[in-house]
Amino acid sequence: MKRILAPLTALVLLQISGAARAERTAHGRSHIQVGLDTEFSMPVGNYADVNSVGGGALVVAEYPMMPVLGLTLRTGFQMHVDRTVNNLGSHVNAIPVLLGTKYYIGQRNGLFGAFELGMFDLMSSVQTPAGRNGTTTVTSNDVKFGLGAGIGFQEERWNARMSVHSQDVGNFGSAFVITAGIGYQFASF
Repeated sequence: MKRILAPLTALVLLQISGAARAERTAHGRSHIQVGLDTEFSMPVGNYADVNSVGGGALVVAEYPMMPVLGLTLRTGFQMHVDRTVNNLGSHVNAIPVLLGTKYYIGQRNGLFGAFELGMFDLMSSVQTPAGRNGTTTVTSNDVKFGLGAGIGFQEERWNARMSVHSQDVGNFGSAFVITAGIGYQFASF
């Protein structure tokens, strides 16, 4: 089975790249588009017990493979405010590095669907009371594999997007974040 799967996968990838190359030749040269996405995020479920709302900015690169399909890379920083319950303060900030696709429904201006997967560098901080008027802070840094999906609307260089991400696939149901934001593509190379 493994002997059949590898050549079949290679053949499919060659056909996709050939179709994309033919599409680019027919429509001119493709350019990598670079932009910035802003995000407002809200943890849900068990994740909301230790993390609060946050915001962030991500640098975005998109390479159009076909008129309706683009490959994306998004990376940046997502900062969350402290969640304080019973004198216990905590938050989890994240540095995502996400590879994905953007599928435009009909044309490049209009609705799109997005799917991403990649690494989340999760930086946790927990503050607990320690004795008289003191606090103890415990921090940790964990790199986790995550994925997400979303929908959005593209208008020329501007876009609006809403996504759901699991920042830790190993704890799939316990690390969900809903994000919404606005982005702008400011250059193409």
